[in-house]
Amino acid sequence: MSVPNPLLRNESSRGKKCVRSAAAALALAFVLGFAAGPLRAETEDQDLARLLQSGNLAGAVDVSRKAAEAGEVDGQFNLALFYWHGVAVPQNFQEALRWATLAAVGGHPRAMKARAAMLAAVEPAVHKKVIDWVRARLQKQGEGGDDRALVLMSVSYAAEFGFEDAKEGYFWAALAVAAGEADARRRRDALVKSLPPADAAKIQDRATEWFTKFRKR
Repeated sequence: MSVPNPLLRNESSRGKKCVRSAAAALALAFVLGFAAGPLRAETEDQDLARLLQSGNLAGAVDVSRKAAEAGEVDGQFNLALFYWHGVAVPQNFQEALRWATLAAVGGHPRAMKARAAMLAAVEPAVHKKVIDWVRARLQKQGEGGDDRALVLMSVSYAAEFGFEDAKEGYFWAALAVAAGEADARRRRDALVKSLPPADAAKIQDRATEWFTKFRKR
């Protein structure tokens, strides 16, 4: 979809005010969905849509950040795009990749494709730093009582996120199921079948210790 270039308005007599308005309109076009492919935002959130439509991009970033910090995948995905496009925040590909990866682990439908595009823009060493950041964040949440974070920890060890580890994937899936996250059962059962019995036994002992420490019931 072609987007009229709002910067053409700079030829009018509105001067600096028009330049600022044009820049905001161009940035808004990216965030509202004119960016190509998966690198466009989710705008179903009414507060976010209202802020974007009014040109309050800083407010839109704040709303997205609060949603992202609360674990909402749409907020995480949108925050990633703000960083990716450098809209209302300095452009930062690593920060964009962090939030896009977290959204992808959480099951956001477009985050995985967006993440693939972002990976091409950073050094390979950043890939590991990003997934370590995601896992550290989820582990802290899991230890703090967030049972859903246990599921996401297991997902983060899947092949599609790089640095696959079936043992860790099984460990966190086993904890998730024990904590009541029934949708992790299939993942747990598939992973344990891939492990030697001796390894599975060690992980089960470790999971028992973790559960006793962090889920006293």
